[in-house]
Amino acid sequence: MTPGSSSIVRGITIMTAAMLIVPSMDVLAKVLTRSMPAMEVAFARFVGQLLVATLVGLAIGEGRRLMPPKPAGHLLRGLFLAATSLLFFTSLATMPLTDALAIAFAEPMILTAVSPWLLGETVGWRRWAACGVGFLGTLIIIRPSFEQFGATALLPLAAAFTFAGYHVMTRRLSGQGTLTAVQFTTGLIGTVALGIGLAISSNAGWLSGPVVWPTGWSWAIFFSIGVISFVTHGMIVTAFGHAPAAVLAPFGYLEIVSATALSYFVFGDFPDRPTWAGIALIVASGLYIVHRERIRGMSRVLPPTE
Repeated sequence: MTPGSSSIVRGITIMTAAMLIVPSMDVLAKVLTRSMPAMEVAFARFVGQLLVATLVGLAIGEGRRLMPPKPAGHLLRGLFLAATSLLFFTSLATMPLTDALAIAFAEPMILTAVSPWLLGETVGWRRWAACGVGFLGTLIIIRPSFEQFGATALLPLAAAFTFAGYHVMTRRLSGQGTLTAVQFTTGLIGTVALGIGLAISSNAGWLSGPVVWPTGWSWAIFFSIGVISFVTHGMIVTAFGHAPAAVLAPFGYLEIVSATALSYFVFGDFPDRPTWAGIALIVASGLYIVHRERIRGMSRVLPPTE
């Protein structure tokens, strides 16, 4: 059943707000990677989310319903998000936030590409072409970043694939369990998976540095990351309950707005010309996809013309 126009607008509004808030979590994570391994930061991010979800669930009387039905799908979604956080936070340890995020912008195109087969959603040839233009922009950004940071520049691209998997599972699991239960399950799975990975990596000496016990402001940052994660991913889950994945995918590009501003004011990083050229292509393709969806929305009773 095709969502109504009012539902789609609601989903777009929620997704837009989430994408403008998310980079603040990345900024905090990048600050922490200066003093501790990225895997520890990713682990703490899910511990924070788990604690917040547990407290919220108990406060609103959902303590007995924090485990959603059919947990297998939620397990896979949690693992996708845990992998995304680990890959992206690892890249942030050495790369500027805007560059890493710009490369990760391949995710909406990946999501759009797989949505016809995995979600049964319609994607016309014009949107396929727009996705191709956006991917070209991603390649323009990757090339100089790869020359400067080596294989690390591919980590955000890998994160784009795992995040697309997370979004696919979010759409497929829409309506299964309460929003708090979804957040609790994701936090629990991420905590367990990354906790095991952190213990193994630390004992094997695979981490970039020793595991550090947080002190002072680190605790406040950990808690803030957990709160931001809980709020924004709750918003994303809600948005996908109102609109198709192919519709929401382009709005992920809005993340570059606050990411660029925060990266500049906090770290003094500003994208170079190739990065801006790539971003321009990505944003242009996203805006065109939005335009096509608006046209389809106005004539939804007619067969698709894409």
